[in-house]
Amino acid sequence: MLISLAVDYQAADVATRERFHVPLANVPPLYARLNEDGITDLAIIATCNRTELYAWCPDALSDNPRALFKNLARHWMPEGNDADALMEVAVPRTDLAAARHAIRVAAGLESQVLGDGQILGQFRVAYGDASAANATGPVLHRLFETALRAGKRVQTSTLLGSGKNSVGAQAAALAARRFGTLTHARIVVVGCGKTGERVARQLFKFGARDLVFINRSPARATELAEEMSGRSAPMDTVHAEIAMSDIAIVATGASTPIVLAKQLAKARTNCATDCYPLLLVDLSMPRNIAVGAAELPGVTLVDLDALRPQVNATEQTRRMAIPAAEAIVETELNDFSEWLATATAREAIRPFREALADVCLRELTHAAGDEMAERLSKRIVAKLMARPMSAMRGAMARGEPVSEMTRTMISLFSEPAHDARRVPVHAGAGD
Repeated sequence: MLISLAVDYQAADVATRERFHVPLANVPPLYARLNEDGITDLAIIATCNRTELYAWCPDALSDNPRALFKNLARHWMPEGNDADALMEVAVPRTDLAAARHAIRVAAGLESQVLGDGQILGQFRVAYGDASAANATGPVLHRLFETALRAGKRVQTSTLLGSGKNSVGAQAAALAARRFGTLTHARIVVVGCGKTGERVARQLFKFGARDLVFINRSPARATELAEEMSGRSAPMDTVHAEIAMSDIAIVATGASTPIVLAKQLAKARTNCATDCYPLLLVDLSMPRNIAVGAAELPGVTLVDLDALRPQVNATEQTRRMAIPAAEAIVETELNDFSEWLATATAREAIRPFREALADVCLRELTHAAGDEMAERLSKRIVAKLMARPMSAMRGAMARGEPVSEMTRTMISLFSEPAHDARRVPVHAGAGD
């Protein structure tokens, strides 16, 4: 059974998403614990607005989906009662519902910024990390390849990604609206990854020329500063640099806040800027600006949730492309569903096929010799298996349960050790 658990901006506020976010450093340990709790294959997508786990589980447990979800939640959050709290907010999906959601995510249909072009790259990186950890079997490989293909088709053949509309671009637009002109505004960009770079480029287009770049890797900050005629600064000067700025945009992968209220207040007092307005924009997940900073005089703090109304107001053109994008999603989903039904039906009757082939080969070898026996046995097995294979595929395509039939075949014909990393028996193709 294919299952997924998701915590995203549609179901949870930024504080909740922050609690269940999986930092990059915590991803390898999750993959290292595979094959625990009935989970054989796993892929994790963690972005600023969502954390989602996709898993393939053996059919032996598929009669109790809730138990599978609880196992996946414990795999995600192994400490204390965190798994129970996760189950209260996470959205569970199975089979085609899980597959459809994954494809929609890659296509940008589930992004806070409709058609956000960054999500496809993030999806590709997540798939690459899971593959590198040998955590994805045939089903998740096929699902993620299908999702990436759908996302690329949506980007190239629809208007869903038209214009510059991402969280970074919206942050830059917000800054421009608040200050009118950015020509004389001092802007600090903390974090020079893809989001920080996108914000900086958009700010530069809006006329910003006094840009300060801060990054844990100084070389990247220097590179962007040279390209946009700004300057770079060390990470340990972050509070002083922000205190002397009009706008600060923070987008790093830090697991705890790097901009702290007390230190910022002290720096603003030392710089004699505590009476001036300061716009702080936190694009990080988990948040990198301490919430207490919003209480400082003159400081306005905007986080990902606060950007959502602005994002929704700029999406009308892209919304017109939704039907075309959804048509692509459904086409790709149908292809995946057909592949899964065929692969699962083939795997379900594999023990019977192998047993039948063995009997045919032994008997015909005795009667007709090795070469003739091999050819004849293949033809006999193919003819005998055509009807059950077709019946199995048809039942699965209609969403009819086939678990009892397939379990019987496995118990009658398979060897004692069954490899769970093959495409295991599927309980049904319906949502």
